[in-house]
Amino acid sequence: MPYTLTPAGNALAIAERQWAAAANVASAGDDTQPTIQFTGFSSCIGIAARNNDGTDVIGIHLAIDAADGTRFSGGDVATVINVLQAWDYDPLTTMVIGQISTWQGTIPAAFDQLIAALGNPRQFAYGDGVYGAGLNDANVLMPTF
Repeated sequence: MPYTLTPAGNALAIAERQWAAAANVASAGDDTQPTIQFTGFSSCIGIAARNNDGTDVIGIHLAIDAADGTRFSGGDVATVINVLQAWDYDPLTTMVIGQISTWQGTIPAAFDQLIAALGNPRQFAYGDGVYGAGLNDANVLMPTF
């Protein structure tokens, strides 16, 4: 079974191997509000980016393993890029959030290929938790907690 990504029903609860896009949510003063949010990470990473119009944010929740236990590999990078391209993402706004060290330690070649395909985006390495992304008061996409 290949590594597949499916649309999430809720942009504020993007589960493993799902993606969602939502219209920008403005910050509340200096408090960044999530436009997209992932369900809990224990070994996952999330990719977030804005679209080229700057009106929406997309989030993709990546797990190391597919539903059948198959590991994410370099061959699966195209699946991620295809979702982003179909959504018309802006590569300059892309970020990776979450268990980066786990991915580097478990599937380093696949992680490096993903990062290269994404154009070496900003990376925010965090432990277990619930993360998302939204616009700060300067209209820049940032991680949320």
